[in-house]
Amino acid sequence: MSWSLTDVRLWMIRYITSFIWAFGFSGNLIIIYVFTRKNFLRNSCVLYLLAASIINILSLSWGILQSLYNLDHIDPTTYSFVYCKLRQYINHTLLMIGRSLIVFACIDRYAICNGSARFRSFCQPKLAIRMIIAHIFIWPIITVHIAIEQVLYQNQCIMTSPYIIIYGFYSAIVAGIIPPVLMTIFSLLTIRHRRELRTRLNAGRINNRNDHTFTIMLFSQVFVYIITTSLFPAITLYKAITNTYIKSARSLEIETFVNFFSTSFLVYLNPASALYVYIASSKGFRKEFNAAFTNLSKRIIRRRIRVEPARVLAHDIPLTIRNTDI
Repeated sequence: MSWSLTDVRLWMIRYITSFIWAFGFSGNLIIIYVFTRKNFLRNSCVLYLLAASIINILSLSWGILQSLYNLDHIDPTTYSFVYCKLRQYINHTLLMIGRSLIVFACIDRYAICNGSARFRSFCQPKLAIRMIIAHIFIWPIITVHIAIEQVLYQNQCIMTSPYIIIYGFYSAIVAGIIPPVLMTIFSLLTIRHRRELRTRLNAGRINNRNDHTFTIMLFSQVFVYIITTSLFPAITLYKAITNTYIKSARSLEIETFVNFFSTSFLVYLNPASALYVYIASSKGFRKEFNAAFTNLSKRIIRRRIRVEPARVLAHDIPLTIRNTDI
């Protein structure tokens, strides 16, 4: 039996994207557990990565679980006006918050290596918390145009014709070009400044080794992000420009599959792969990962040891039964 591209796409949604969600959800939960230890929360870069992991869980769940639901049920966007307005709006907003948090983490790494004391003040945890909160409030305002322009027409959730081209350029530039360019620029600047300032940095600083670990982790994630979003700008622009063209059924099938692969499959690999990228790229994170779960297992064992003697004592207490007249 020969498979069409539609069959391959549905198979990938059912099995591969569900696998991505499971590993991405659990991986980001583990990152949250590791980063919420007291010695990490004093680092501004960790706060950005921690917030990004929380957003990753939300974006993976909102984006992938809906696609899995639609495989065996009627797509709610075909009959719900509110859901039609909110689906892509929330999905895009969550993804943009996650991307911009990684951009700010790159700026944070550059700031800590900068020779200007004023610029280094950007690395304060209090400021990082404020910036994270600002992201959460600002991005829903910036992206509200998506919800406004989504309309439910003849059981289809679509964008209005003039807006399709505008959204195509907006999405390609704001989501596909600006984030990786900024990530790359600040990553390269950080590498250059670290080399220049290596002899001037105090090796005895408490956070020096951790800063190096977080920098490696962040740059590895940036590398994965650039790879997984490389097709996104081109495909988005192509769809916007050729929206009014008359296409054959085969062309539409190919376009739908390529669009799914670049905008609905590869896009979720970056938030889902964070833990595994950190483990593969950073020896320091592997040590912290092992230490965190060693401590967790010890706590579980100690809790069991405290519970078991109590159960034994309860079974060993003799029961005295009185004979009473009824």
